Amino acid sequence: MSKSPSKTVTYSGGSTGVVIHFSSGHVVEFPHGVPVEVCAEDAKSLAGNPDFHPAPKATTPTTQPSEEVSS
Repeated sequence: MSKSPSKTVTYSGGSTGVVIHFSSGHVVEFPHGVPVEVCAEDAKSLAGNPDFHPAPKATTPTTQPSEEVSS
């Protein structure tokens, strides 16, 4: 089976954000108005939901560590 390309979606519902546990096993947090990258299978699950919309590209990496520096 080939890997599915990822998709970027934005949550626009009434809450400040939601966390979804997909049937794929992925758990994804969607802060309100922030583009989030998900796999194509998870994006397809969201396709019929009016609170989620396609986005141009994710602006917040999900795996990059914080670059906060303290002296």
